[in-house]
Amino acid sequence: MHRLNLLISRGLLFVAGVALLAMVCLVTANIVMRQVASSFGGTTEIVGWLTAVVVSLSLAYAQLHKAHVELDILVARFPGRLQALLQALVALASLLFFTMVAIKLWEYGYSAMQRGMVSQTLRLVLHPMIYLVALGFSAFCLVLLADCLGALKRLVVTQRVVMT
Repeated sequence: MHRLNLLISRGLLFVAGVALLAMVCLVTANIVMRQVASSFGGTTEIVGWLTAVVVSLSLAYAQLHKAHVELDILVARFPGRLQALLQALVALASLLFFTMVAIKLWEYGYSAMQRGMVSQTLRLVLHPMIYLVALGFSAFCLVLLADCLGALKRLVVTQRVVMT
């Protein structure tokens, strides 16, 4: 499961990097165009959508490599079994919450596609961007599932060590 998560998260991270590069190029070109002539219309809209894509597609990789802030000053002082239990509970709660987010995003993307929803300024179809964000959250859920299973495994192993 780790190799699958790594493969998926790296692929999504590459797409996020391309989106980030596109944002940088768009903003830079917009600044230059303001000095020379008039700026592009809809830059704010495109940058907003690309930001959502960059963040959501990067979540799985960040979670896989534990690149987030974790405050464990208090938890580090707990016994190993209690630490494993808390990690399992947090991972499960995170998995449940972000699974709901992913499901709702897939539903919203489908609804946007059915209704033919377009953006306000540029009139771009919205569902491809919504689906990309939903894909990012789904991959994040896959990594959270692996974390949850790993925490449960540590809990069971810790419990067996305590019993023997």
